Amino acid sequence: MKTKSITLLFVIVALLLGAGFLASKKFIKKTEKATTRAKVVTPKGAQENGSDTDEDKPSSGFNSENFDTFIPLLPNETLINSITIDFNNDGYDDEVITVRKSSSEDFIIIPGLFNPDTADYDRLDGIATPISHIRTFSLSGMDLTGDHRNALIYQGVADDENYVMQLFLWEDENYDGGELINIGDFVSDGTIFIQQVERSDSYQLSLSKGESFSVWVYESEKQADENGNLVPGPNQIQKEYKWNASSRKYELFNEIKVTAGRLAANELSRIQDGTVETFAAFLDGLWYKTANEDNTIRYLYFDYDKKEIILLLSDSQEVYEWDDSKLRHNGIYLYTVNSDITNLQRRFDILLTAVDEIKITLYDSIGLVITQSSLWDGQYKKMNLQSSIEENDTEEKNIFLTQLEGDSVWTSDDGNYYISFNDMRYDFVSDTEHEKGLYSMMKIGSYDVMQLRSTSYSSILNMTYALEFGTKVVTETVKKQTVEKVVTDYNIIIFTPVKITPTDCFATDGRVYTFTHNE
Repeated sequence: MKTKSITLLFVIVALLLGAGFLASKKFIKKTEKATTRAKVVTPKGAQENGSDTDEDKPSSGFNSENFDTFIPLLPNETLINSITIDFNNDGYDDEVITVRKSSSEDFIIIPGLFNPDTADYDRLDGIATPISHIRTFSLSGMDLTGDHRNALIYQGVADDENYVMQLFLWEDENYDGGELINIGDFVSDGTIFIQQVERSDSYQLSLSKGESFSVWVYESEKQADENGNLVPGPNQIQKEYKWNASSRKYELFNEIKVTAGRLAANELSRIQDGTVETFAAFLDGLWYKTANEDNTIRYLYFDYDKKEIILLLSDSQEVYEWDDSKLRHNGIYLYTVNSDITNLQRRFDILLTAVDEIKITLYDSIGLVITQSSLWDGQYKKMNLQSSIEENDTEEKNIFLTQLEGDSVWTSDDGNYYISFNDMRYDFVSDTEHEKGLYSMMKIGSYDVMQLRSTSYSSILNMTYALEFGTKVVTETVKKQTVEKVVTDYNIIIFTPVKITPTDCFATDGRVYTFTHNE
């Protein structure tokens, strides 16, 4: 009897364990929930002539990696990309996604506002864009106005080849619940970029407001062709837009007309013959940035044959694969991928300003604002690597000597230094230093170079400098219309530090001095 009881007890325990296992298995299956992930894709752009273009091919910087999106997608929407920023300044990260609907090729930006009460994202109205190519499109957030509020920025190239940038800011005053308002809408056949400036430490600590950033727009001046149609002309219009807190808009602050007088017309037309190969051949070689506020020279080396662009700074370099090119009026867009970090893409917006000078603006396409990129933005001149050193007996040398020598005193742009030249001698004075010495001039290719040798124990001007006159904007009347143009200012001479070898001359680290003639 006792044995039967023990056997029955084991049977009951076994049945209970089996039932518990089945129940737990069923419960686990029921509570498992598959996470729905939206696939980030490189969309197929509009086709031309019924064939795929290079623009439509997936870039090596984009892959099939899956990402979460917190904003619910509609059945006819495909996710292009997404970023996370706090655009309503409530301390919670919001999400902004870019989608393409099946009924349209153009991208639509959809902001999602985080709701802390429901721990969900409230989908807001979409923002239509005229952009349909992913590699020309970028979406980012930045404090443009300086009052610690992130603005939403999108930019890219529209199908009509014009560059587009729009700025949006969250406003909850006078709005029921708040909304994103458009504070800047810019379209140009040239370059549009945001000019970032250094802000104070108190701003960085959120103790005060900072200076707002300006938006610069470069566009071609329109002129009538033989048929009376308006077409881009050789001259450029530079427009600066500044933030107006009263109107909550970016408004035109300054406008300058830059004539093409400095451009050699025949050479310019040769460079811009409508083919990428010709423009790339013009870019091939070493370029240096003319402004070096941090006393370091930045170089760019273009190698179209190897499809590479190299960024050089001191002993470091970054190599980018030249992935694609897109010509535009007076310039070109280059799409590149970092050779070491394949998901880091950079877009080079290059504007031709002279036969040996270009203006470059860089954009990073990883959804982040990288302020370091702005240090590479600016004017670049091409190095003449086939130059030879010879004594400068040309008219240019005589112009520099005529301007420099005599009883005139030249003052640095910061007012701390004074220099004078006479009979191949120079006298350099500051509040704490007085340097005297000899100087000589030579010609290196197209550059006028001055070497200074101090007779003092110590020397401030202990480098070799390339000389260049400054420029100024003047107005004149042409056909009863007042126009502005840029001309040479012989009262301003710029001293750029250079290194010389028996065969070439190139800019190097050191202070750039700008001296102004005292009348």
